[in-house]
Amino acid sequence: MAATLPQILFENDSYWLVNKPASWLSVPGRSPKDADLVITEWLKITAPRSTPFTVHRLDRFTSGIILYAKTAEAHEQANQWFQDRTVKKIYHFLASPPPSRPAIQIKTPVQGKPAQTLFEVIKPFTAPTGLACFYGKATPLTGRFHQIREHARDAGFPILGDPSTNGAEFEGVERVCLHAYELSLPFGTYRAELPEDFRRILG
Repeated sequence: MAATLPQILFENDSYWLVNKPASWLSVPGRSPKDADLVITEWLKITAPRSTPFTVHRLDRFTSGIILYAKTAEAHEQANQWFQDRTVKKIYHFLASPPPSRPAIQIKTPVQGKPAQTLFEVIKPFTAPTGLACFYGKATPLTGRFHQIREHARDAGFPILGDPSTNGAEFEGVERVCLHAYELSLPFGTYRAELPEDFRRILG
């Protein structure tokens, strides 16, 4: 089966916003392999006169919107936006079981540092196996590595397909069911539509 290709959602003289499919790497791994699908390498082919600068990353099996800079100056500016928390991020996810409340805030530390995530239920649903699940929204108020996945586990509803947090497996989905849905930047707010596997599960 052919790999799903990335999609450029927005481009100007300074930045690209890319919709990254699951299974693609944001940047080359520490031990690159010929079979690796890498967004930065794809951008070099798509825009051969530009050199992508990585501003932030998504895990390999997380899909969704990601920002790359075209110049060192733009890269420095974007890094400052993230440090100042000017950038706002929203993720969508599938998890089990549904919480007892429609919204819950988790503040447990991640990597020994303060971390805070707001979770909201969008829609409960039942898997074909009978597993009670829900489609949710996560707003990270801090930016720790694996924060949403760890906080979902701490809240009692690990994300589907996430073996690192004992997330339940979902038939036909071989990845962590986490999608970077929205990115709000000083020059606008942009969204990456839900991937095909999410849409198939949600009907």
